[in-house]
Amino acid sequence: MSNADTNSAPRAWQRMLSGRRLDLLDPSPLDIEIEDIAHGLARVGRWNGQTPWRSCFLSVAGAQPLVEEIAALSQVLLCRKTSGWPRCCTMRPNTSSAT
Repeated sequence: MSNADTNSAPRAWQRMLSGRRLDLLDPSPLDIEIEDIAHGLARVGRWNGQTPWRSCFLSVAGAQPLVEEIAALSQVLLCRKTSGWPRCCTMRPNTSSAT
């Protein structure tokens, strides 16, 4: 083992799909591409694949729109139940016309 090996700082990096090298010990925002993140999340199984659905792979990226839809529906149903649709729900479509 040479002196250069023992005196150098530790390094850990990941080669991203875009070809960039991301230093895991000292990451820089300039080294991160949104496409790399999206690609990785599309390949990661939600709940580590521990779901009761054998034929349905749900990725982390794929779960996001589903959760947004469920949250929006839940808010609409809650608003209708508690104080009526138009008064409390901020996620309703804007149907008023400007005069």
